[in-house]
Amino acid sequence: MTYVRNYGTPDLFITVTCNPKWTEIERELEPGQKPQDRHDIIARVFQQKLKVMMDVLTKYRVFGDTRCYMYSVEWQKRGLPHAHILIWLLNKLHSNEVDDIISAEIPDPVTDPRLHDIVTTQMVHGPCGALNPLSPCMADGKCTKRYPRPLVAETVTGNDGYPVYRRRSKEDNGRTIKVKVQNQEIEIGNEFIVPYCPLLSRIFETHANVESCHSAKSIKYLCKYVTKGSDMAVFGIASENVNDEISNFQMGRYVSTNEALWRLLSFQIHERYPTVVHLAVHLENGQRVYFTEANAAQRAERPPSTTLTSFFAMCESDPFAATLMYVEMPKYYTWNQSTKKFQRRKQGTPVPDWPQVFSTDALGRMYTVHPRNDECFYLRLLLVNVRGPKSFAHLKTVNGHQCQTYREACQLLGLLENDSHWDLTLADSVVSSNAYQIRTLFAIIITTCFPSQPIQLWNKYKDAICEDILHRLRIQTNNPDIQITDEIYNEGLILIEDQCLTIANKLLIEVGMIAPNRSMHDAFNQELNRELQYNVDTLQEFVRNNVPLLNEQQKQVYKTLMQAVDNNTGGLFFLDAPGGTGKTFVISLILATIRSRCDIALALASSGIAATLLDGGRTAHSALKLPLNLNTMILQRAIFPDPVQWENC
Repeated sequence: MTYVRNYGTPDLFITVTCNPKWTEIERELEPGQKPQDRHDIIARVFQQKLKVMMDVLTKYRVFGDTRCYMYSVEWQKRGLPHAHILIWLLNKLHSNEVDDIISAEIPDPVTDPRLHDIVTTQMVHGPCGALNPLSPCMADGKCTKRYPRPLVAETVTGNDGYPVYRRRSKEDNGRTIKVKVQNQEIEIGNEFIVPYCPLLSRIFETHANVESCHSAKSIKYLCKYVTKGSDMAVFGIASENVNDEISNFQMGRYVSTNEALWRLLSFQIHERYPTVVHLAVHLENGQRVYFTEANAAQRAERPPSTTLTSFFAMCESDPFAATLMYVEMPKYYTWNQSTKKFQRRKQGTPVPDWPQVFSTDALGRMYTVHPRNDECFYLRLLLVNVRGPKSFAHLKTVNGHQCQTYREACQLLGLLENDSHWDLTLADSVVSSNAYQIRTLFAIIITTCFPSQPIQLWNKYKDAICEDILHRLRIQTNNPDIQITDEIYNEGLILIEDQCLTIANKLLIEVGMIAPNRSMHDAFNQELNRELQYNVDTLQEFVRNNVPLLNEQQKQVYKTLMQAVDNNTGGLFFLDAPGGTGKTFVISLILATIRSRCDIALALASSGIAATLLDGGRTAHSALKLPLNLNTMILQRAIFPDPVQWENC
């Protein structure tokens, strides 16, 4: 995300997949062998192809000068590697240039038969939909990849997502091909063509999806997708003893043979350019120090320098360093890990008017600081705004006055005026964090940092705060055109209020915010989904097997409560008996009976220990979002029209 902060959104998103029919692979196979028999050859060839592709994109500048790039290699479960590549161009790709680079149409078989063969064998999706309802990409009657795509005469850009590429219909001189689906030959057009770059397809003869992503607002999801890591597999270890109450679950990596060989051969899995240097942020004498028993006294007396203390020293001794911001240091200086000092770069682009000073494309990124660590947080805020500080004391000096705290210095510099520091904090988070992290930060700010106008902050950043809710709804409905609504904003407020209750036991109305409407229909209601996820068949079998085991008193309790449920008469029942007489057994059976009918039964207890004895058990404070202060009137006013006296049983 440092690249996004400095250079904006990437221009191209490329996914290239290994082709097991490459000539370089087939000619190395022994007689009778297939590509899946030689994962070592596949790994070596794909690594070389990927290296050539990065050279084509960056060194040969086929799309223009490249400012920065990153890629990540992943493996499908059947073993074939593929790489996700993000490219930032020096000159941004304009909308009228998209068609010069990317095509989503079938090439002319007469003028370019080679490209036509590559595209029709490598870049056709499915077909799926009504033509092939059994395609693996189909879910709930729709293609998860949103094919077939709409046919349009001209490329349309600027919407929230990828461009709608030009795909001409047959009536508009668009070409068609015939493919076999379930032993039947059908005709398809450009609606099933995956976007590609003709040049890259000719060079590499494989599936290479090229997308223009400079208009994609959800760039954080794109970067997260590139760096999401390997597939995961979950398996359970359970005893055959049905009375065993413990199930051990282990989360495990799914490592294919090809990935194992790739790692054994020490090939790069991630690569990026330019370098991003992480810069320490800490209070005076607050850096982390590693020591042994032998050098503990020495380290305590003279702790090693950090990038921050070295930056102060360079600003004191180097006139050029005194003109820089902290994050600008890596561009002109290298960090020597052994000596713990910054050194001027000896190569790069000469800086005008500064002899022996060279610049590179390296970027700096300060570690984030939690707002609860307030002084360190304000120290970081000063480092973002003050050039050439020579010491911690210098950072706290404003117009000759040395402040007692970093917060005071921020106030004198006007950084805290009108909640501007929280505005800057949220703006910084919007660039580099996902919606859940932004929500958490917002909840922390309004509950612990007391901004003067929290509603203004909400109105400014509510789209980013609710971005994942909109994203999830689009995926669930397979409808990318859904726009943000008041219901989605309300869901965001509910999630924030839940976090505020967890962090500080405060409702939104207590911190100057608007209260969410919890009674509003909510398609994302996690509490409702939690109570509807029980396996009905398992519960019914549990009831059938255990009702006959009830003794006479237990049967009386069971029948009395179930009659109240069946007759909808309600009631308050108090079950009292000595330990070990089956109270938990009866309650569990009642819960299972109600849930086996697809009804909802809440298992609430006053303590966490008691809640763990029941299936789906929770504490009342957690489930009902009750404040720990039982005498408060806030929740009573929020939920009940008349005051209610809360009693602790």
